[in-house]
Amino acid sequence: MLEPQRILSLQVASLLALALTIQLPSPSLGSQRVWEPPVLNQQLINNYRAPETAYGPGHRGVDYAVEYGQGVFAPADGMVEFVGKVVNRQVLTISHNGNLLSSYEPLCSSLSVGEQVFEGDLIGEVCEPDKSYVFHCRIVYCLHFSARKNGKYLSPLWFTGELAASRLLPWVEPG
Repeated sequence: MLEPQRILSLQVASLLALALTIQLPSPSLGSQRVWEPPVLNQQLINNYRAPETAYGPGHRGVDYAVEYGQGVFAPADGMVEFVGKVVNRQVLTISHNGNLLSSYEPLCSSLSVGEQVFEGDLIGEVCEPDKSYVFHCRIVYCLHFSARKNGKYLSPLWFTGELAASRLLPWVEPG
């Protein structure tokens, strides 16, 4: 068991450390914008939810409320990796530096695999998926935007600088 004096010292040190981290800018990538969002001034309606297992339930991207035919833009420089239908909707995937992939669906595009794109380029338009597709955004059209690094899904908000960095609170001895 810790002595009361030691507990007080640890609490003061924790509070000082917390005060310093609040004052200093976060060095995490999540606080820095590396990519631009693929749609302009749109409401985020579904957040990223990491699955507990590789094939478990989750939401491996984010959804923006969009309109049918709305333009979608490259978030960063890259090369078109895939354009085509996956199950019942059109998908476009771009490879970026650092083993990063970004994907968009449902997105109709005239781009071809291997084409170079630059940040801000129009890469396609939000389009209709097949009739068998069940919209998970309910009554509104949505653009699903996902990111992968080395094959593992991450929140794309990490790259757009919209993901707030986690901060740990100081430990306070229970009791």
